[in-house]
Amino acid sequence: MKEFNVIDLFCGCGGLSKGFENAGFNVFLGVDNDNAALTTFEKNHKGSLKLNGDLSEIKTFDVIENLTREKPIDIIVGGPPCQGFSLTGLRNFEDERNRLYLAMIEAVRRFSPQTFIIENVPGMATLYKGQIKEEIIRRFADMGYNVNSAILYATDYGVPQRRKR
Repeated sequence: MKEFNVIDLFCGCGGLSKGFENAGFNVFLGVDNDNAALTTFEKNHKGSLKLNGDLSEIKTFDVIENLTREKPIDIIVGGPPCQGFSLTGLRNFEDERNRLYLAMIEAVRRFSPQTFIIENVPGMATLYKGQIKEEIIRRFADMGYNVNSAILYATDYGVPQRRKR
């Protein structure tokens, strides 16, 4: 049976990719810029590589490319920072974190995975009259991907939180 390789961008402690690992996928690499989170990611994903990198910088993608050179990347998952989109935050359009979704687009462009998942707060889809959501969909469609967007409730999946993503 084919092994499906996953990279997790903005991985934090690896919660999103842990579900993939539990489902039998190979979480090959986690990328974040927080050492404490990466230490936990490493404990949650024995045998996975970790990379401390700034995903707003192209050189980080060059390092990822070198690390994955021998492995096809089948799935890319990631949850870019949500503070700039959160309804409980300031919702500042100029917040630099709001542009980190571009790292997901760059990763998909470079590695051409079979599929990808971007996880974020509902505000990413609704704020600024949906401009960011529409831009994301357009860019992936231009690369040949069919994009589906939905708001999911964590409790529907056994997570003891009332979070929408």
